[in-house]
This record gives sequence, C-alpha cells and structure tokens, in this order.
Amino acid sequence: MRRKFRQRPPQSAQSILQQIAQVVHNPARERFELWVAGDLVGVLGYSTDIVDGHKTITVLHTVLYDEYSGHGLGTRLTRTIIQYAREQNARLRPVCSFTKHYLDRHPGIVELAPV
Repeated sequence: MRRKFRQRPPQSAQSILQQIAQVVHNPARERFELWVAGDLVGVLGYSTDIVDGHKTITVLHTVLYDEYSGHGLGTRLTRTIIQYAREQNARLRPVCSFTKHYLDRHPGIVELAPV
C-alpha cells in the first residue's frame, strides 16, 4: 500500500525572509536594524526631540540592500518605528520618503508632528 504525502505549497521568498528577518532597536545609534541570517541588511534611522512641548520622533531614512527590497522588509521597519512612537507617546515626523509614502497610504495610524 502506497502512502500519500500531502505536499505543502512552496513558500515565497517574501514569506521566508519575513520569518528569518529580525528587527533590533539600537537606541545608542538611534536606529532600528534589520538582520537576516546574522547579516545587517537594513536600517531605519531616527532622531528624538521635543517640539512644541511634544516628544517627536523624526524618521530620517530607511535603507535596505537592493537584494532585500521588494519583500516587505522596509514596511516592517516602518511599522516598527510606528509602534515605537506609540509606546513612547510621541508624534512622528517622516522626513524619509519611504515612511512618508507609507503614512500617506495609512492615514491616522500614528499622530504626526506638524512639518
């Protein structure tokens, strides 16, 4: 008698990368780092200031190695800084074009600082 084995559908590269990628906060360097298999492959840099009496986190840049772009990892970094801003009860100021574009597509998910 032959056994039938169910084949799992193959995972996409994006799915695999999301599973093995790790975002680490490096407050000493004011950035979130994206690590894949022990390699630093992306960063989201920020600065924190008090503006008009409110804690404000300015997202300066989001950088990924080219081979890791297009897999949702930049979005993962952006979601991490949004969550961090919420935890810090801070407003967010997106100078980074990637973050600004994300926030334009998802209005109201975090309080924005006036430009």
